Amino acid sequence: MGLSNRNLDNLPRYLIKFRQNDHPAAFEYLIADIISQVLFLPLHSKKTDNPSIRHRVLWGGEFDSKKKIITKSPAGADSVCYAFGFHILVECTLREGANQWRKEFVESLKHYETFVQQKTVKRDMLYLVVVAKRLHADTFVGYRQKATEGYKIVLLEPSNLSKICDYAKIAFTSCQLDFRMLINSLVENFCNSTSLDQYRKDTGKLIVNWGKAILIKEKSVFFGLKSLAAMNKIGKNTVGTSDILRNLRKDRTFELYLKILGNADLANLVKDGLVFEKFANLISTPDEYFFCRVESSDYRGRSNRLVKAVEQTNE
Repeated sequence: MGLSNRNLDNLPRYLIKFRQNDHPAAFEYLIADIISQVLFLPLHSKKTDNPSIRHRVLWGGEFDSKKKIITKSPAGADSVCYAFGFHILVECTLREGANQWRKEFVESLKHYETFVQQKTVKRDMLYLVVVAKRLHADTFVGYRQKATEGYKIVLLEPSNLSKICDYAKIAFTSCQLDFRMLINSLVENFCNSTSLDQYRKDTGKLIVNWGKAILIKEKSVFFGLKSLAAMNKIGKNTVGTSDILRNLRKDRTFELYLKILGNADLANLVKDGLVFEKFANLISTPDEYFFCRVESSDYRGRSNRLVKAVEQTNE
């Protein structure tokens, strides 16, 4: 279980758990953990890294939870994300002043070049994501110059990353290509922005629009799983749509999803989710839909057969 992205919304409450001198390392660790959740990749530290696992998030620091000792990444990027088909270097800082660019981030461009040379990575497959507690105008100007030279750079503040994580946790069957689409749109936005204020505003809109798009795309899975959970709570052999919806109204995530989705035919969304995803069988009646849930062992068997069939296409 990873750290909550709510820590990004209230950094002082999170950081107070660590010694003052350890705050930068604790911030690095939090960012790496949240990004690993967004990408659905395992998080490794310098001490626990396993290069045989190709796709992972590697945080350069170390954390001993028993001794409450945490150390920063000694050299190179704070974190590296080895995703499917692309890589992300992550740099982050709690500095907010005018020396944010000079003290913290000038080195990040050297890390970028070193990574390209050592890993023989193509530049169009490598992104630099910078997360600052509060971005400074000098940081915006400095990085934007490099962005116009072809560097794929994204600047984020904690609230941006928290919002991205919110969407990722709801749309948990989304793929990493979905996230890459967001990163590409943010890279383009950065290149076209003329001021930090404009960039902040447009970045927020892009994240919201991206979140809506991936949630709408996976609404069948979302409604199917939520409806199945409601059926399991109700505990009857057959359950009607009205009982399912009554139970779902108690779910905060479901209510959040409805706000994003807007007006919708909920009865048919429940039916489509349960039937299309094969979570339940439909027993139609004149007044409302009734469903009989599929046993988890049956679903697991079908899922395993599908995974095997997909793997065989690569043979």
